[in-house]
Amino acid sequence: MVDQSPSEQAHEAVLQAIIRAAAKVGSSPAGVRDLAEAYALLERNLVPNAGVVENKT
Repeated sequence: MVDQSPSEQAHEAVLQAIIRAAAKVGSSPAGVRDLAEAYALLERNLVPNAGVVENKT
């Protein structure tokens, strides 16, 4: 087994949790969006407030 730093182990653990959760959300649009956002945060490429629609009334 290859030694990994704690941050690499944490990264892998979160990625595995996202993969396991994907089977549970099925085709729920909100669930898929939440998993996509979690993955983007994990990979550090999420634009803050991306896709957020603000009410203008």
